[in-house]
Amino acid sequence: MKTLQQLLAPYPADQFFAEYWTQKAIHISADHSQKFQTFFSWGDLNDLLNYHKLTPPDLRFSMDGKLLLETPAPRDWSDRLRQGATLIVNAVHHRVPTVAELAANLRYDIGYETHVNLYCSPAQYQGFECHYDTHDVLILQIDGEKKWFVYRETVLYPTPNMSSANQPKPEEPPYLECVLKAGDLLYIPRGHWHYAVACEQPSLHLTVGIESQTGLNWLAWLIRDLETNPNWRQTLPVVVDGNMNALEQELAKLRQNLIETLHQPDILHRYIDALAYRALPPLPVSLPAQMGADIFPNGFMTRFTWSPLHRIRVKQIGEEHYQVQVGAKQLDLKGIPVNLAENLFNRDEFSLFDIADWAPDLNLEGDITPLMTRLITEGVLQVKTD
Repeated sequence: MKTLQQLLAPYPADQFFAEYWTQKAIHISADHSQKFQTFFSWGDLNDLLNYHKLTPPDLRFSMDGKLLLETPAPRDWSDRLRQGATLIVNAVHHRVPTVAELAANLRYDIGYETHVNLYCSPAQYQGFECHYDTHDVLILQIDGEKKWFVYRETVLYPTPNMSSANQPKPEEPPYLECVLKAGDLLYIPRGHWHYAVACEQPSLHLTVGIESQTGLNWLAWLIRDLETNPNWRQTLPVVVDGNMNALEQELAKLRQNLIETLHQPDILHRYIDALAYRALPPLPVSLPAQMGADIFPNGFMTRFTWSPLHRIRVKQIGEEHYQVQVGAKQLDLKGIPVNLAENLFNRDEFSLFDIADWAPDLNLEGDITPLMTRLITEGVLQVKTD
């Protein structure tokens, strides 16, 4: 949980999960104000607004606690902010490389899909009225200060279909009031009501949404799995003159089939594996190397790195035979000496010189070049250009 621990520092991640995760909000003060500016900054926001075509629903404004029905034209964005509107940009992890890496690393740390939105609020204005989210959130204060009010849940573990807009607001006072300063983090569990007001300076923060899975998600996956069985797709018997015997018998058969399915030895692991590869980002494009050109631009000094958005999974099939999985891509690699495998698959970055040290008996032209060419053109390995 390297990335999550960096965000939570100095608070221990294991203590966070034991005492706060899904239970109550926590404000963690930073030891320095620049803590999150390696992920995002005002300059990144300006680049987004100036050089990306952002349209609703990815770009929205809220004012007086409510979303504006009409999004202003780009020439009017600054005016709206000066008038007190909050700017929201969704899915920043699809647009900013550092945020994409943050979201990907958190996904591997926690095991659930993550998404990142940004919020820019003018001084002394409230962005949204009091509400709750149907997913857990980590709020990373990039710059400025914002005062937060967090209330207990009124609906336990709400699902996406249980919007706060249809629920009465809490009557009890907030159990947490805090001012987030630059570098601070705030965790709010799903279902916990909250709102925030910017302080004396404009506020910029990222919200990391964590799409935790529930038993209902497992059942939904099971339904999709059962769709491969024609018995479950078959039309149920009609009820003729109120006689339900045939229907009851068919439902009993399906119930028995469901019980047998749930007792399959691999059913749980298949769901867990499905979670591991759910909604993974595609492998990065890296040209011209992926076209087979300029793969070794610096000769033996050329350095390589694995995809920054994925974790590599390696399974030994036999002697010098390995199955490598990066994202949705799976490769079968043969002729890989043990010492090469132990180093190659466990280093974030390496060079041709390193490979020569790890596998001195391999031939450069006959063994190493074809291996590296395949890994690069398949997209799992990248030529480091900086």
